[in-house]
Amino acid sequence: MKRTRTEITLEIDEITLVNSSRTSSLQVWCPACSAVVWLVPPERAAGIAGVTVRTINRWVEAEIVHFVETENGLLLLCVNSLK
Repeated sequence: MKRTRTEITLEIDEITLVNSSRTSSLQVWCPACSAVVWLVPPERAAGIAGVTVRTINRWVEAEIVHFVETENGLLLLCVNSLK
């Protein structure tokens, strides 16, 4: 009896956001995306995008990603614009 091997490959896109007391994530309206999105600090954005924080800062300066600065100077980036 001849055996056959079936291989199944699953591809899953998933973003996990973890809250910590040092940094905050918000779910707010992003005018550029026209949607409610997660805003995350640069450290988390770098992890999500798979790049360094320095690269994230370059993207912010070049306006490649969507971002806001809070009244107390916290930089938050739109997760949707990191894809």
